[in-house]
Amino acid sequence: MTEIAVLFLVMFGLMAFGAPIFVAMLTAVLATLVVGDFGSATALPTQMAGGVDSYELLAIPFFILMGSLMSKAGLTERIVGFLMYFIGGIKGGLAHTVIGASAFASSVSGSAPAAASMIGSAMLPMMRKAGYRREFSAATVAASAVLGPVIPPSVPMVFVALVTSLSVGQLFIAGIGPGVLLIAGLLLVVIFRSRGDGPIPATEAINPYRKKGFRKVALRALPALLTPILILVGVIGGYATVTEISIFASAYVLVLGLIYRTLNVRSTLQVFTQTALFSATIMMIFAAVGGFTYVVALTRLGSRIDAWVQDAGLGVFAFLLLTLVFFLILGTVMDAIPAILIFVPVLLPTAIALGIDPIHYAAMIVVNLMVGLITPLVGALLFVVTKLAKVGFGPLVREAGPFLLVYLLVIILTTFLPALTIGLPRLLL
Repeated sequence: MTEIAVLFLVMFGLMAFGAPIFVAMLTAVLATLVVGDFGSATALPTQMAGGVDSYELLAIPFFILMGSLMSKAGLTERIVGFLMYFIGGIKGGLAHTVIGASAFASSVSGSAPAAASMIGSAMLPMMRKAGYRREFSAATVAASAVLGPVIPPSVPMVFVALVTSLSVGQLFIAGIGPGVLLIAGLLLVVIFRSRGDGPIPATEAINPYRKKGFRKVALRALPALLTPILILVGVIGGYATVTEISIFASAYVLVLGLIYRTLNVRSTLQVFTQTALFSATIMMIFAAVGGFTYVVALTRLGSRIDAWVQDAGLGVFAFLLLTLVFFLILGTVMDAIPAILIFVPVLLPTAIALGIDPIHYAAMIVVNLMVGLITPLVGALLFVVTKLAKVGFGPLVREAGPFLLVYLLVIILTTFLPALTIGLPRLLL
């Protein structure tokens, strides 16, 4: 137990002082090897190299690249126009459009911050001009962006697949059920907040997209709308691997941007540079994960957790409940990615031993952790949107309250109704 205590105390201690994730993990690994007298650390470089020796790992930077290209190429604005044609003139129409556009952005970027940036920059000025309360607009953008890591393609789902060897395709499809419930719940919140004198104006500005005509608006949006369809058809049909699909979709969006002349050499190079820097960070984290999993195996942490669960007489319901509470609390103080990389490989074997479907267990953890994006203390999306909307942190958190209730309800349903996550994968794959 001493080695396990050193591993986590050193790692979380360094994270608390602001050390990068990979530095904290590798320092903790080295400290554990010394304290546990596990022999020479010469095996560590091999384990780190094994952590990045994965073809599927390439899918992450390419999905991020695709989302960035979508934003730079102006394809997001075309989707906004398509949605605005139908609902732009009704009360709460702009808020509904934010949710719909975020669902689309989520289906191509797989990243919550990317979705928030894409939709927020396009919709927040329109909502402000229409008379929406600024805090409500910001809360709607933040809550909608959480769909990014849930709806396929989901970057956190790729992380889970890489550290557990689960099927990326099945994990992607497992996120569709919770994603649909979240979209419905967010729309209901907007409908409820539209009643009476609230943050939504009684009348909104005249819908300019109606003047353009349906045919023009639909034709402008059609190429962009095909992007998530290409991804889902590729995954479900098995026509290509997830990595190949991410590369093809990125190339497709790049070609669209060049055809529309919304991408130039300078902006394209900027996007590629940012994605390359992000990819380097991801590779360093996964190298550290390779060393971390090596030490976890040496300390037999998974076996000890399994023995504790059996000794405590925990059943499936109790274990799922503990998992739900644990990751809800963890998500408020820790970013989702390190939480996934550290704890999912450790807890998943115990879940399987209890008879819990691994796809269900992994998907419910991802959905659970995403709530942390809009809750203090970490609340990464809250910080992103406060800058975009220029609102205070406290008022934004208060306005996000009703949306948080929706997420909590969906988390409970996802945890205790396995069919919500594994029904579609079993049907389609």
